[in-house]
Parts: sequence; structure tokens; C-alpha cells
Amino acid sequence: MTTEFIQQLLASEVSPAKARAILASEDDFLASPLLTEVERNRARNAPLDALTDALRNGAEPIRPAEMPELLHELEIPPPALFGWGDLSCLHRPTIAIVGTRGASTYGKACAQKFAEAFAQRGVTVVSGGALGIDAAAHKGALAVEGATVAVLACGVDVTYPAAHAGLFMQIRERGAILSQFACGSKPNEYKFLQRNSLIAALSLAVLVVEAPARSGALSTANIANDIGRPVFVVPANINNPNFLGSFALIRDGATLVDHPDQVLESLDMDTTPSLFAASSFAQTDADSLAGRILAVLTVEPQPTDKIVAAVGATASDVLGELTMLELDGKILRDGPGYAIKP
Repeated sequence: MTTEFIQQLLASEVSPAKARAILASEDDFLASPLLTEVERNRARNAPLDALTDALRNGAEPIRPAEMPELLHELEIPPPALFGWGDLSCLHRPTIAIVGTRGASTYGKACAQKFAEAFAQRGVTVVSGGALGIDAAAHKGALAVEGATVAVLACGVDVTYPAAHAGLFMQIRERGAILSQFACGSKPNEYKFLQRNSLIAALSLAVLVVEAPARSGALSTANIANDIGRPVFVVPANINNPNFLGSFALIRDGATLVDHPDQVLESLDMDTTPSLFAASSFAQTDADSLAGRILAVLTVEPQPTDKIVAAVGATASDVLGELTMLELDGKILRDGPGYAIKP
């Protein structure tokens, strides 16, 4: 398949099943009777200038023979993809971390902490490049110099959301941007659903962090379950509506986890941190924000506002660090306050 043909094929937005049938025939693609007129017009109007620019800047096509093994396990794998970055990270163990765009401080801290732990074990963290949980997962992997893949609902050359231009640049340096859509493609609701399917298919397992009752993360989890990938869920306050979808997944059989090693052990993966990254559970630097918080806390719970005032940082930063310390098992939450773990 030439790169121009791949651009036309993906621009047509035909289903993988139809793409396979077309590729198996000897018909000219644009003349294939299997195409609807809408699909044919999409292919004819494929933005070849966007393709040229994307290839010049570093994007490249991924043909079936170059796809990760997990995609070949699908009954009908995608006909082709576009990638940008270090595509070798697609061939390492992969775990997806997904959740809501409107994430809480707790949810983002959980996503980052799990991503750090996975990346330290040589796992490629897969997510959707969106705001909230996705961004926290990508940043967690990058923070420990690990690899992460952002699967987009648009072309690999389209920055969506625009606020993630800098993040996507970092991801291309340490991992990859991936898309099943033609270069230059803009996102829409249908493409987000297809993106979720690809995230599930690319991953050995899916970890859901903070999913409301209506959330794209739930579609990713349901697709993962349908294709036989295990689904894990991070718990939270049962009164928090941002976790109602997460609780529904647990009721439906997803595994509740409160530590990254529980996911890795379930997948029979090594839980020893890799040598290339410092452990997130190492001794805390006394001059860091976490160290200053630990110096303030005692065995008696301290209210959050008192901790914020004592360490001289923003409430948002302190809340995020408190969540990470709690996940590390260094502190305990007791009502509205926090205390050193005995």
C-alpha cells in the first residue's frame, strides 16, 4: 500500500471489514462497487497536502505487518494507521488509563501515580490525549521518562485539544501519537467512539479512573471487556457523581484496585521498578512539597487548610500531593484532615 493510498483509504472512513474486502479484491479502490458514494467522495477528497506536510514533519504510515501484535488478535484489525514518534513503544507491554475530562484533583493524582508506576516497569501507557485523566496519565509516564501513546480522534497532525500542543510534542519525543484517521482529519463524536475502540484493542488491560455515568471511558471499558481485555477500576467516595460509571463497572465485574502493583500482578508482570527510573515510592526529599507536607503532619489529623497555610503552596498543589502521599501509603485521610501513617 502506498502512503497516498493509505490516506485515501482512511479518509473514506470505511469499516475495517469493508476495507479488508476491498483490499482483497482486484478492483481499483475508487471504482470499487463496495464503496458508497459518500465514502468514494471522502476518498477522492482526501487532503493530500496535509499528508505531505505530516510526512515531512515526522508522521509515518503503519501498515498491517508493522502493527502491534495485540491488533492482530482482533477478528478484523484496522487496515492501516498513522503514527508519529517512537513507534517501537507500541510493541512493548501496554496498559490504557482512561477517565473523565472533568477530573477531580484526586482522580488526576491517581491517574498520574498509576501511570508513573506502570512506566517505571517498562509498560507503555496508552490514553486518548484528552483533558483530565488522559492528560494526567500521559504526564505521569513522561515524569519518570517512560513511554506513552496518545490515540487521537483526528489526524496525527491535528492538535486537539489545542491546549495540548506542548504535551503532544513531549509525547512524540518519549512515545507516539497514533490515529486510525487520515492526516488532516478533524474530530467528531463518531471518531471519538472509534478512538476508544482502538485504545482498548492496543492495550493488555484498561484502568478506569473517575468515570461518570455518561463517559467515553465506559465505552472503552465495555469494548475491552468484549474483546477479552481485563478492566480495572480505581475506587473513590461513593457519594461522588464523577465515579458513578466507575462503580457500575465494578458491579458488572471489573476489578477494583488501589495500587498499581495489583494491576501488574494480575497481568503476571514484574512489579520491580526498572532501573531507568527512580521509584515513586522512594524516600521523600525533605525540601520537596511532599517533604514539607510530611514535616507538618502528625499522628493527629490536620485539616487541609492548615496544611496549605503551613507549607506555603497553592491549595490545588497541596491536594494533589496529599493524594499521591496517600496512594504511596505514607499518610492517612481521616474525615476532612490528614495524618502520618503510624
